[in-house]
Formats: sequence, C-alpha cells, structure tokens
Amino acid sequence: LIFNSHTSHPTMPSPVSGRTRSSPRRTKSPAKFSPSAAASEPKKSPSKAKPAPKVKASPALALPKIKPTKSGVLSGISALGGLLLAYAAMGSRLQIEVPTGPVTFLNFAVATGAAYGGGFLLVPKFLIDINFSKSPDKYHIFFARFIGFLMCLLSHMIHTKAMGADTSKFAAIMMSGCAFLGPTYAGLKLNPKQTPAGHMPAHVIMLVAGILAATE
Repeated sequence: LIFNSHTSHPTMPSPVSGRTRSSPRRTKSPAKFSPSAAASEPKKSPSKAKPAPKVKASPALALPKIKPTKSGVLSGISALGGLLLAYAAMGSRLQIEVPTGPVTFLNFAVATGAAYGGGFLLVPKFLIDINFSKSPDKYHIFFARFIGFLMCLLSHMIHTKAMGADTSKFAAIMMSGCAFLGPTYAGLKLNPKQTPAGHMPAHVIMLVAGILAATE
C-alpha cells in the first residue's frame, strides 16, 4: 500500500501501468422519504395568539346600577333634591316662585333633622325597623344613637343660627350630603321598605328641602 501525500486514503498499484490509483470514496446515500414515517409524525398546530386580558373596573369607581323599580324612581327624586341643595349651597337660586307659606328652608331643615335625630337617639331600633327589613344588632344601635346625637346638635345650631350669615349655606351642604348618602344610596344599594309609613318619606323630604333652598 502506498499513501499519497495529497490524500489520506491508501492507493493501490495499477496492474497495468504500475501507477497508483486512489480508492474511491464512499458517500452516504441521501435519506429516502417515507410517506408512512411522515404520516406518523405529529402535526404541530399553528400557535394561536392569546387574547388580551380583560381589565375589570374597580368597585370603588363603578357606578351604581339604577333599578327600574319604585326604589329607583324614589332614589332619583332624592338625588334631584340633593342637586338642588348643592346648587343653593353655591349661592345660586332658581328664578321661580314657589308658594310655601310660613315654611322656610331653615325651619324645615331644623324640623326634619330634629325628628330623625331624635328617633335615632331615643328609639333607634324602632326607626331602623320601620325603614328596613333587618333587625339591628347592638352595633347598629350604637352607631344610630351616635349619629342621632350629632343630628340633634346640628339642628340646634341651625335653629340658633350659630354660623351667622352662613347658616343657610351650612344647612344646604349638610342636607345635600344627607340626600345622597341617605335615601338615595339606600334606594339603590339596600332594600328599604318603600311605603308611606317606611322609607318613602325620606326621598320626598330631600326633594322638598332642595326646592325650598333653591327658590328662597
């Protein structure tokens, strides 16, 4: 055997010419395509784009759903009263005349505030029972008496005009907040007894107060 300097393959001497020839290189045959093998391979499904996650609104920002019921209508009435009270608190007045007789906004605010305040202070369980279908526990009674005392105190301050020239503005701000946080919220979010002897008068009281404050 003779090794060629230009290749690493051994060469065999030719019997005819005495020359050496390189042995042929073995090449790998190309892989044959097998239909059965291709069919057995699992098919890869095209990747699907994942849908964007849904952004849920915060409960704190979510608007209350207005019920198309008697409670929804009554809540709209007290909300209108709250808006009129806020309008009056800003020093604005509606250019209309409403015959109210001897009733004024301030004495109406004093009478209604003292009535509800005295009820929460003295007979909280009775007042809650006639407004809602829930029996109050000792914690509700505690908060009711606490709030009732403050309502009576504020009514006395309005009656004596402790705030001087700003008494009407103070009363309008106080009752506007009560309109939205009281009967309006209760009608939309709770389940009050919407009867003439129950929670219904609270909605009407706020509307009357708003009309008085915005037309004086």
